[in-house]
Amino acid sequence: MDFEYKGKNISLKNKVLSKLDLFVIDFVNILTKYADYVVVSGYVSIIFGRSRGTEDIDILINKIDMETFIKFNRELIGKQYWFLNADNPGELYGMLHDGLAVRIAIKETVIPNIELKFVKSDLDKISLREHMIVETEENSINISPLELQIPFKLFLGSDKDIEDAVYLYDIFSNQLDKVKLKQYMSILKVKGTDYGIDV
Repeated sequence: MDFEYKGKNISLKNKVLSKLDLFVIDFVNILTKYADYVVVSGYVSIIFGRSRGTEDIDILINKIDMETFIKFNRELIGKQYWFLNADNPGELYGMLHDGLAVRIAIKETVIPNIELKFVKSDLDKISLREHMIVETEENSINISPLELQIPFKLFLGSDKDIEDAVYLYDIFSNQLDKVKLKQYMSILKVKGTDYGIDV
């Protein structure tokens, strides 16, 4: 697989889409009708070829009203998805409104699932507003800016998260905005020098 990096767009060349990729693409193609979104956390490294499993895909969306959410819910149910948390759309919307996540999977499955949340923090809002676009041959997926994604994974701090950060830095170190990367590392109070992330 090759990458073509142009501004906020990264085109994937010769990528064979996995079942997980197809799951994410199908979901965001529905989601984008109802909300602005950005994919964050583990899947961001997976889409660029990192070989590791994941149970959930973390997606942030702008705050939408209940009527819009009900329409979104109805389309998902009609397309053989289900919500793991509850059946009632009002209850699900209340969870989102309270800052909680709702989980969504293909019917009769639990893994993988989408973990969907409203944006809450300033960094969430930056991820949504300044998202990057990963383009496959026929589809696209909005992802968190890499300059924010790498420090965020360092902040989470598990071995898997640190490995994600290092993987992304190794691939894109020549294209990253090092000033922004340093800024977000400072905000999150993380350092990457022990892992070869030197800014």
